[in-house]
Amino acid sequence: MPIITGTADAAAHGFRIRRWTALPIIAVFLWLDHFHLDLFRAVAGDWTGATRTWALALLGYLPHWIAAFGLAALLTRPRHAATALGLDGRPLRALLLGLLLTAPMAVGLALKAPLTLDVDTPHALMRHALLPGFGEELLYRGLLFGLLFRIAGWGFVPAALTGALLFGGAHLSQGGSAVEAAGIFAITALGGVWFAWLYIEWDFDLWVPVAFHVLMNAWWVVFPVADNALGPLWTIGLRLLVIVLSVGVTLAYARRRGGRRIRGRQWFWIRANSSGMR
Repeated sequence: MPIITGTADAAAHGFRIRRWTALPIIAVFLWLDHFHLDLFRAVAGDWTGATRTWALALLGYLPHWIAAFGLAALLTRPRHAATALGLDGRPLRALLLGLLLTAPMAVGLALKAPLTLDVDTPHALMRHALLPGFGEELLYRGLLFGLLFRIAGWGFVPAALTGALLFGGAHLSQGGSAVEAAGIFAITALGGVWFAWLYIEWDFDLWVPVAFHVLMNAWWVVFPVADNALGPLWTIGLRLLVIVLSVGVTLAYARRRGGRRIRGRQWFWIRANSSGMR
């Protein structure tokens, strides 16, 4: 429920603060995350090609998207659900930004790994880049982090760390050893905080982290160097370079806009607003 007047804290993210909403937000997230892809795995089995891709979209991700929109609609209003989840932004701007700033990663991978294209590449890009890139951002940033920050009144640090720790934990199974699992956890948790910060500073536009997530996954598919999210040490350097470049561009954008979105106490706590709503 967007507000008209009130404190600067509440006006910064446009929805009335209601602390009690943290419980249903976290509960719905954990329920969705616990059953992530279970129905798809049970039905799809060893399906391949387009059939597997469509099964993943319809059985694996679509139910999550419907649940996310349903929760956002219940906590705000149906017509505000897309706004609450950050989906009313500018996808073309996000795509161009992502292409520009992830280009160094693509070039670096291309210099070290062969371009790998075959008949299954379009489906691999859908299954490993587009669907998880959008689906994970909607679930972890739009629903969990975004609603905790924008509606439940959690500050950036507690909301982002909650999402980052769960995001990192969700990728632990990719590790073949304790050391590898720890590395995967660290890199994905860092990515979770970074994506959350981009989401906020680009005016609550979820398409920005979606673009970065999808494109970085896509470069990993067409220039394969590892079968998990960690990869060789030099690939971590490439991803850190993308983060540094994006931080610089985002801060420049914030200065042009008139200042950063997250300021002062908003890093830790959002003050509740008692004014009326429209």
